Formats: sequence, structure tokens, C-alpha cells
Amino acid sequence: MVTIEDVAKKAGVSKGTVSNVFSRKRPISTEVTERVLTVAKELNYVPNHVARSLAIKKTMIIGLKMPTLDFELGSFDLKVINGVVKKCTEHGYRVLLDRIFEDEESSLYSRDPVDGVILLNPKENDKRIIQYKQFNIPFVVIGRPNTGDEDSKFVDNNNIEIVKQVGEYLIENGHQDILFLNAEQGMTVAEDRKEGLRQAFENYNLPFIEENIIYNNLEKYKHASDYGFYSLLEACERNKFTAVIADTERVALGVLRAARESGIEIPNDLSLVALSNNETLALETTPKLTSIELYPEKLGEEAAEVLINVLNDQLAPKQKMIPAKLVVRDSCKNITQVEMK
Repeated sequence: MVTIEDVAKKAGVSKGTVSNVFSRKRPISTEVTERVLTVAKELNYVPNHVARSLAIKKTMIIGLKMPTLDFELGSFDLKVINGVVKKCTEHGYRVLLDRIFEDEESSLYSRDPVDGVILLNPKENDKRIIQYKQFNIPFVVIGRPNTGDEDSKFVDNNNIEIVKQVGEYLIENGHQDILFLNAEQGMTVAEDRKEGLRQAFENYNLPFIEENIIYNNLEKYKHASDYGFYSLLEACERNKFTAVIADTERVALGVLRAARESGIEIPNDLSLVALSNNETLALETTPKLTSIELYPEKLGEEAAEVLINVLNDQLAPKQKMIPAKLVVRDSCKNITQVEMK
């Protein structure tokens, strides 16, 4: 069997240089890289990932924990994956994607053959984070960890500020009866977004009605669009809302379907904003969907970068904030102008 020593000898370089050519852990000149790859091809050499892992006492694998009940990954999830894989590949790491809901009372996930973990969808008092700390497993969170957690490193959007901006945008356009279809209760992002909307109402000296916030129930709604569809139908039975803020573009699709079946015109009767931005989908809906760009690929890249720095004993920031942006399209209407007429 051809070994790394055989490639190094014929290419006239060290074993470390051959290893770096394949791992991309350190920059190697184009000339040397091409020579090593040519020799490897001639000798039919394939790097042994397991052997390399044993030699350096690392698996060179990063776990990406992305649990979801919705079988089909959304645009946000796919872009996060792209960002993580891109950055990990640059540093010679593989990515182990895990979509299974973990039993928060078990430590099974501590046995994963990974050097570190990127964790999504954190909750207040998240027991997964507690156990990662107990088992001394390096991790980075995409999203805000528990309030008061001064140790966990994380990458997140400015969720309070961006939902405050969305709330003020709707209020300035005459909307006060706003239905907020939030994320799952207990998730830190849900709490931050609620706080942002509350601040928007307070800034205009308007009453903030908690009952107008609905939280996704993952056991009740297996698909995000179902959450949007049934929540709007039920909410409209008790109140006449003029605007809806939807957790994701898929929830917004459910809102659009419910509105269509109920004879509600968007945006003439009901304005709609999605707190994520699948640009292809947003531009194909009728009307085009006002959304929030969260830059999920950037979130994934930055989370991977922070974790890789931790794994290599390099300096890494405790937190990185990726500013989100309101993208105004056609699904919102200024009802103040209509009333003035």
C-alpha cells in the first residue's frame, strides 16, 4: 500500500508538506502543491483520514447540530450549512451534520467522533450547553445562549434591534394591531424578538399586548407553513389584525395561503413581514415578500471560524454579531395614507 512517505520521497518534500497539501491547514506554494498532487495521482495515493486523525490526536471533524422536525431543510438552514462547510474545508475539517433531536437528559451526543460542535436553536437554560461544558467539549452557538452565560462563545444577529426596526416600520405605516407569529417559546431568539417588538411599541407610547404574540408549537405543527396557516385563521376569529410578523418565510407562506382562502388581500387588508429572507421565494410570491436578511451563510462561516480558532488554541472572540437588514418589498401597505383619503 502506498504511504505518505512514498509520496514525500518521490516528490522530494517532507511528510509534513504532503500532509499540508491535502489538509490545507498551512499554505503551500502552487508549484509544490501541483508536484505533490501529480505524484499522489501517479502512485494512486489516497490520504487516510483515520490514520491522520490518530497521528494528530484529532478527528478533524466538526459536528453541526441542526435539529428540526421539518424534513425539508429551509433556505436559512442550507445557507448556514454552506457557510460552515466552506470555512471548515478551508481549514481541513470535515462536517458531521446531525438533525436528530437530542434527549436533553442524556449524554449520548458527547460520544460523537468530533473535535467540537456548532449548536443551533439555543434555549434559555439549555441543558445541551450545560452538558457540553461538563464534558469539556469545545462548542460555539449560533444564536444567543442563556442570559447570564458569560462563558459560551456565540455568533448571532442583532435580533432585538432588527425586530424593533420592523415594529417601528409597521407602526409608522399605521399598524398597531400586529400579530406576531414567533419562534418556539423558550428559545432565546424568540425572547429577543419579543423584546424588540415591545421596545417599538414603547417608543411610540403604544400599549404592547402580549396576547398578540403566538409561539410555534413543534408538536402541534409539523411544518412551518402549517403554523402560519392555522395560526392566522385562529387569530382572525378573535381580532382584526392589520399586519403579521412571521418567524420565517415558510411561516409567511402559510399566512399567505390562509389569507387567500379567507378572502383577505395582502397587502390591502393585511401587511406581512417575514423574519428571514429566501430571496428566490420572496420575489416569486404575490405580492413580493418584505423580509429580513439574516446573512445565514455568514453566521455559519463565523461560527466555524471561532470554533476552529478554539480548537487550535488561538484567540477567539466571545461573541460576534452579524447585523440583519430589513428588505422592503410589496407585502406591506401604509394604511395611514388610506385613512387620510
